[in-house]
Amino acid sequence: MNDIDRAFNFLPYLRDVPDFAALADEPARFIAGGSQLRTATRGQIICEKGSRPSGFQCLLKGGIKLAALSPLGAERVLDILQPGRVFGVAAILLDEPCPVFAESICESRILVVGRERIQTAIAEWPEVAAVMLKLVAGDVHRLVHDLEACCLMSARQRLADFLIKQGRCSSDAGDRAVVVLPAAKALIASNLNISAETFSRELHELAHRGLVEIERRTILIPSLDCLAAFVFDDPIAERSTVQASTAVAAG
Repeated sequence: MNDIDRAFNFLPYLRDVPDFAALADEPARFIAGGSQLRTATRGQIICEKGSRPSGFQCLLKGGIKLAALSPLGAERVLDILQPGRVFGVAAILLDEPCPVFAESICESRILVVGRERIQTAIAEWPEVAAVMLKLVAGDVHRLVHDLEACCLMSARQRLADFLIKQGRCSSDAGDRAVVVLPAAKALIASNLNISAETFSRELHELAHRGLVEIERRTILIPSLDCLAAFVFDDPIAERSTVQASTAVAAG
């Protein structure tokens, strides 16, 4: 397949990635022309730690975990990527080995943008450089937030923070949200730096207080505001929680 065919075939996939959706046609076609589509099965390693990836990767479908391994083989999940996320940008820009490994947690489809192609595009079009800068800045912002959560939040607060962020993304309107957990509870627990047992215990404690309802991997949150207020120590939280739960039951 030549560059023209790739550009025609892969441009719609590139447009599905939010950070590239508004890019002008000329640089978008150029980037798509240096891309390739790959699929991954559950458990397949996408990128080994220490490897030099051929390009950065855009997740179109499925799920990817980014994780680190200790010298003794203990695993810590650093991020769980959902469709629309991009990974491997820093390694490409720095021309450094990948500091973590990436593994598909379910059937996944990925668009890989070649290193040389994106470097040429950055030099040619300032708007491409701006997109790449935004991607790196987003990664830094998430890492700072995760570090803050790990150092300053309790296990319950970390869980609530995760649910609230997922709920804000999934809720089209209003304070009510339905969250479908993007991965197994053990993976999410590792990402939150808590044990799987602690994750389950705290989740069921929130359910006991009427702040969430659990149905397998689906979590119903009657009120995102009440969940946030209760977990982050608002003095009126418990009273608001009881009122919200009563209103939901009555409805």
